[in-house]
Amino acid sequence: MASSSFIVLPFTAAASACLPPSKPVARGKQGRRTRLSCHCKATAGGAGDDDLAVSRRLDRRDVLLGLTGVGAAGAINLGGLALAADDAVPATCVTVPVTDQVIRCVSADGFNCPGVYRPEDVVDFSALPPPNGPLRVRRPAHLVAADKEYVRKYEAGVRMMRDLDASGDPRSFKSQAAIHEAYCNFHYKVTAVAAAASRTAGGGGGTPEIDFDVHFSSIFAPWHRMYIYFFERIIGELIGDTTFALPYWNWDAPDGMMLPPIFNNASSPLYDANRDQAHVTAVMDLNKGPGADNELPLCSDDACVKENNLSVIYRQMAVDTALQFHGNKFCAGGTPGSPGSLENAAHTAVHIWVGGDMGVLGTAGRDPVFYSHHANVDRMWHLWTTTLGNQDFVGAGTGDWRDTSFVFYDEKRRPVRISVRDVLDAGRLGYTYEERETLEWLDKRPKPATGIDRPAGPSVPAALSFPVALKKGRKEYVTVERPEEARASGGSSKKAPEVLVVDVTIDPCEYAKFDVLVNVPKGQEARVGPQDTEFAGTFENLPHGGGDGGGRGMGRLTLTYRFALRELVEDLGCGQDRRLDVTLVPRAGGMVVVDDVRVELCN
Repeated sequence: MASSSFIVLPFTAAASACLPPSKPVARGKQGRRTRLSCHCKATAGGAGDDDLAVSRRLDRRDVLLGLTGVGAAGAINLGGLALAADDAVPATCVTVPVTDQVIRCVSADGFNCPGVYRPEDVVDFSALPPPNGPLRVRRPAHLVAADKEYVRKYEAGVRMMRDLDASGDPRSFKSQAAIHEAYCNFHYKVTAVAAAASRTAGGGGGTPEIDFDVHFSSIFAPWHRMYIYFFERIIGELIGDTTFALPYWNWDAPDGMMLPPIFNNASSPLYDANRDQAHVTAVMDLNKGPGADNELPLCSDDACVKENNLSVIYRQMAVDTALQFHGNKFCAGGTPGSPGSLENAAHTAVHIWVGGDMGVLGTAGRDPVFYSHHANVDRMWHLWTTTLGNQDFVGAGTGDWRDTSFVFYDEKRRPVRISVRDVLDAGRLGYTYEERETLEWLDKRPKPATGIDRPAGPSVPAALSFPVALKKGRKEYVTVERPEEARASGGSSKKAPEVLVVDVTIDPCEYAKFDVLVNVPKGQEARVGPQDTEFAGTFENLPHGGGDGGGRGMGRLTLTYRFALRELVEDLGCGQDRRLDVTLVPRAGGMVVVDDVRVELCN
């Protein structure tokens, strides 16, 4: 069992941001992990497991991880979460707000931290003059090729960045790429404050450094918005054009589902020879990972691939709450890392499709297309709050999330402290997005699959004992109970929508992927794809590692993925059903252990 205390790093949110803890949710025959509810209301299970049963279950998971090649060292949960010897419910949790003052970059293993600054030199973003003049307009990358003058200036700016002294100028392209590597490849650590909190909690003074990562949590979108904002401003300064704006890779529109031509000119500074050469002139398939044996066997032409892609985009955007879209709100309580649909869906798939530098977190920033890719990820966030009318985290307990801060160098070479609250409105940052393409994905709500034989109700497969190691070529089946409140509303509540929760433990340095299907009769899985309602979504891990060190010796990484169910149960007409059948279909990777599958109400 866990020690009497450990550090929970939610980066910012106080414990009051969570729903009041309910009684521990215990596993029934499915082996559900004992845990406290936080943000989501877990479905009640059967009889509780005693401590010995929990310990045996953890031991079994370690054995499974050992068999798949993942080290059985103590868990390191990222995304602002827990460092612990196991994942049993802790007796004491300590929240540590994360700002630029409690994290630090560590140069090691051949990696040199970019832009080392003196704390007294840091200026606050809010104290700088606000942007003046017209908004900078980010345009679709596949359309700007016709604007020769724009392309010339963009290439000139990146070339000038490449020519800057990488060791002395934080604006250099190499230094900018290293920023992403530092924050996304375990070079940043939470140190002194975490140790102080541990001593306060009675944990002694020997708290180890805790790896920090801006993925797997609700910090993902704002951090990347900050990052490309300063990257864009640096180019504008170098070329003497304050109106310059990055192009965005419009991969959510059918005409933009290929690598934009401006990035595929071998004589251009926007070119990266390390990309997957089989993909640079092909229509992107958001459902295909690396390897020919890793795709859904449903499409025979590009039109079908594009339709499936639009369904992927729809599914990532058609979520009802900020928790579903952004991921965990940094809740105290030992919850695992939990990315939102914005990070988990097209974002990761595009990285994997491009491959090369983009295919590994440690080197992704070295490919110029990265910044246009993330400009579109940023646009997806912008559309979610504007066109779709959704809200980011609001109300009690979210102030600390908004005050989360980092330091970046701006176009004047000043270290600037910028917080999440500074970047919640793109317009206040002085830029906007040109919408030249119709948002076709808005009308791509999946429909129930045709051509499959449907039983009268959910079947009941043999009970699946968790944890279970996924093996490619072997599907896993489990029946899950739905919350009583969801059945009472017919599964139609937008305030507390149902989500299918899958807890996984992975090797963070390995690519892995599996699809999640709901109410698909056994043996008919090949008839269901992203255009079908029954296709709940995909788990896909973008590997860490690469770069100049980092990601080594990480042990295991525990994550929670949520798949939206509200529209699924509406369209399948199963809103009153007590159970749902879930099928896990491994596509790639041999280092995935599923710790639990359940349904929760999520707000």
